[in-house]
Amino acid sequence: MSDRLEAFAVGFRKQAEFCHLLGSPFSAALLEQAADAFEAGDDVVATYMPWWDGSTAAYVAADVLPLRFLGCAHALALSGDVPVLARHYPSCGGDGVADGVWKHVLEAFAAHTAFTTDYVTQPPQTNEVARSGSLVPGLLELARLVQMPVATFELGASAGLLQGLDRFHYTFGSATWGDDTSDCRMTPDWTLPLTPPVDAPLTIAARRACDATPIDILNPDNALKVRSYIWTDMPERLARLDAAIAIAQDVRPVVEDASADAWLEDVLGSPAVPGQVRCVLHSVMWQYMPKDVQDRAYAAIVKAGEAATPETPVAWLRLEPETNNKPMQVALALWRGDGTCDARVLADSHPHGTQIGWLGWDNGRRLDSPELVQNFN
Repeated sequence: MSDRLEAFAVGFRKQAEFCHLLGSPFSAALLEQAADAFEAGDDVVATYMPWWDGSTAAYVAADVLPLRFLGCAHALALSGDVPVLARHYPSCGGDGVADGVWKHVLEAFAAHTAFTTDYVTQPPQTNEVARSGSLVPGLLELARLVQMPVATFELGASAGLLQGLDRFHYTFGSATWGDDTSDCRMTPDWTLPLTPPVDAPLTIAARRACDATPIDILNPDNALKVRSYIWTDMPERLARLDAAIAIAQDVRPVVEDASADAWLEDVLGSPAVPGQVRCVLHSVMWQYMPKDVQDRAYAAIVKAGEAATPETPVAWLRLEPETNNKPMQVALALWRGDGTCDARVLADSHPHGTQIGWLGWDNGRRLDSPELVQNFN
């Protein structure tokens, strides 16, 4: 087996482990079948992803090739054009039996080359709206601390579904918040007895968002792509996503086509509105940005923070791994205009927002300023 195929096998098996851990045995089995194919000498990537020229496991992980393959196969099943796949994909009413499905996936890729080529050359767009269950407690804590409306600036917003996060309903242990009538309901497993300040005066006064490759979710073809990145055997995730897409038809989110660093320099360099806290927020995206983009985005946030006043505070809320490939944390940094930054870990969180160990501001671990960068490098 060549080094190239070994790298593919390692990368696909690693993602299969994550799928097992996160509760998608069908996806894990499919990736294991792909790894078996690589080890047998079948260079599937050369056939279906000829644009990709990396050759190490690190590149496989960086370009999330396994997720592109999973998503493309799921999209073909959801499209209704490949009945042999739909018969096995649970999201299509299939039997959930993954044995031998990889052969059908390859046949489908070969029969739909235009669709496949377009799909796999675009970066994954995992719109996991349940992550709002980790971000909203942070926004509630921020509203409690500053006692003013929040203007949100979301990075890596993809289809912009979190622009409607205040239209969802949340259950945080014994506490609830949000729209009681919403079909998009977040019920994370609250692993610690503390709950966020659901009585805080949280009002979203303005919302802006950017993404390097934004998706217009109002386009049905794009909605299919967004659905395809939810693993097929996770019906609750798909139901939440579908409810959020329905809400988006009313919210009509706007996601600006821009790199996070240049966009932040622009929007945070504009005059602040007195009586509002500007909050940069993002979830599971920072690690995918190149180091120079991270550094420039960080510098833009810090510059805005250092220019904050008591009437125009600046915050940075994020759900990201403490370090690459480590557990997720909800962290909040706040500049209130006194020349200092106060930053704390508010919670530990499952990557999909389904389990949260809430500490809150008062009990959260303090972060030194350098950690604001180091956590994501």
